[in-house]
Amino acid sequence: MLRQVLKCLFELEEYCKSWKDGAFDFDAFRKVSPESESRLNQFKDKLTFECSDGKKRVFSLHARVTPGAWRLHFCTELGPGKIIIGYIGLKIQ
Repeated sequence: MLRQVLKCLFELEEYCKSWKDGAFDFDAFRKVSPESESRLNQFKDKLTFECSDGKKRVFSLHARVTPGAWRLHFCTELGPGKIIIGYIGLKIQ
């Protein structure tokens, strides 16, 4: 899984290099989607992580890491070209 996680991280890094303005483009990075409303309601506590700046953020956006049911959760709150990784591991249940 390490290779697949690294591949995903490098793909996100490449995307961020060209992301200059606007919102995250889901069409440009097809493996990424937000959590559904029902999963967000059910797992909000588990999807909330404290960041290095002391702020707690909900990491709804996630990339699917395959094979298996791994996810890489991140947020784009800091604006274009910047993401914060909150979680890498098995799908949160």
